Amino acid sequence: MASFDDFWVKLSLEIVELAVYDWRDYRDAAISDGMDFLDEAKDDIRIWCKMLEEGTLSQSDFAALLAGKKDLTGLVALKQRGLSRAVLSRFMNGLIDTVASTAGNFFCIG
Repeated sequence: MASFDDFWVKLSLEIVELAVYDWRDYRDAAISDGMDFLDEAKDDIRIWCKMLEEGTLSQSDFAALLAGKKDLTGLVALKQRGLSRAVLSRFMNGLIDTVASTAGNFFCIG
């Protein structure tokens, strides 16, 4: 059985990697906003990961539930950098994809 705490550490590293490689010009802001999103959604992510592991939730449904949480974060640090709404949306989509794929790889059996 996979540990949520181990997953959380792995996910945090994945968010940093996303920021470093895909958002290098805004690295610190992307890390800050990404981690804020994770912190705000942590309780739900914990529940959904358990459902992934049990097979009662698909990875695509997990991603859809995460997408429903987009409004949790104000992307304050990135907005302060003057990024457009389209660029902020691209960041959120990348963040959601990263969380969903990491959870799927960590918790999906078979």
